Amino acid sequence: MLNALIPISSLLLSNAFLLLGHGLLLTLLPIAASESGFSDTQVALTGSGYFLGFVSGCIATPYMLKRVGHIRSFAVLATSYSVVILVFPLLPEFYSWLLLRFLIGVVISGLYMIIESWLNGTSSASNRGSIRSIYTTLNLVMVMCGQQLFNLGSARESMLLGLAAIFISIAIIPVSLTRSSAPEVVKQVNLNMAKVWKHSHVALIGAVVAGFVTGAFWSLAPIYAKDNGFDSIQLGAFLSATVFGGACFQVPLGKFSDRFDRRSVLMFTALAGALVSMLFIGLPYVVSTFGGWPAAISAFFWGGTCMTLYAICLAHANDNATSEDFVEISSAMLITLGLSSAIGAPIASLAMGLIGAQGLYAFTGICLATFFVIVLLRRRSHTIPSTLETKESFRAVTDMASPTAYEMDPRTEADADAVNVRQ
Repeated sequence: MLNALIPISSLLLSNAFLLLGHGLLLTLLPIAASESGFSDTQVALTGSGYFLGFVSGCIATPYMLKRVGHIRSFAVLATSYSVVILVFPLLPEFYSWLLLRFLIGVVISGLYMIIESWLNGTSSASNRGSIRSIYTTLNLVMVMCGQQLFNLGSARESMLLGLAAIFISIAIIPVSLTRSSAPEVVKQVNLNMAKVWKHSHVALIGAVVAGFVTGAFWSLAPIYAKDNGFDSIQLGAFLSATVFGGACFQVPLGKFSDRFDRRSVLMFTALAGALVSMLFIGLPYVVSTFGGWPAAISAFFWGGTCMTLYAICLAHANDNATSEDFVEISSAMLITLGLSSAIGAPIASLAMGLIGAQGLYAFTGICLATFFVIVLLRRRSHTIPSTLETKESFRAVTDMASPTAYEMDPRTEADADAVNVRQ
């Protein structure tokens, strides 16, 4: 395994610095927008701009790669990211931030696509799964570390923005100095929502619900914490606990879904997420120190339920797909996740406007409870075979990925003629 990691060590190092800066911004920008006088709805809309930019970048990046290749594209996008970060304090108006966050979405999705394409091109069928696991773990760890950097300063100061720009600029160095050969150009993203719907109604609906919930969280959770009086350390712990919960629960729940009907796992996971969301609504009123361990523990279990839904939905969609359809279906699911994330954030902000900060988790609770009912009704009306042979093995995924990440999955090299039982 070590021999496989040596050729991509520079790439993984660049990825680590990139996500250190990006993780800091995920926490910093919503708080900075709020303290600059933006309303919750405006903060949510800037988050929507980010997710729309992410989808746009997934579609546009292959054209850049065809023109100038991986290393130059990485350098251009990372430099552009640093420049965009430094422009934020110069243009404090809402519409400027809306555009800037859209641009961040474009460049970060492009950077993900370059990194994941490179990893895929330098790995083999024998080690691709292990490399993907290392990459996924590295992403989660560095984002959590980046969130903790928020404790080093105030959202009103430019120092944290400068620190994020420094880390992202440093990310250019290892990739630019690597002696490893860049892989072939990535394929363009093909979307076929009808195919995904045909393979699994529940999976596509689940991707929409997961987008609503996670999009609202990433855009507004820092505002929820700020409005509930969390200090910077409590805020960092709260956000990191959510990500950590998702990382800890994803594989156990996924493996459990390999053994039983994935729809049952989705149903009860959504129900658990709805109950934890209700806990977030009530606990601040009854626990005076909610911003400490109570919030972190609750966030851990919320992340364990809500941050795992998409991965199980993706596995469920691919249970019914042939290997040649895998990347296309996974790409369509990811685009669905991104678009619904852009929609979920402003809707959640309206709920926060009506009932206060707790409106965020009221919105997520309603979304998850609705999904529970949908899956319950679907299971009653549509029975699928329960044999394990009809299922693809669960693979951990993160929503911080591009469609190219799915080409890293060893299942894409399965026999294209293999037939899986369809719903």
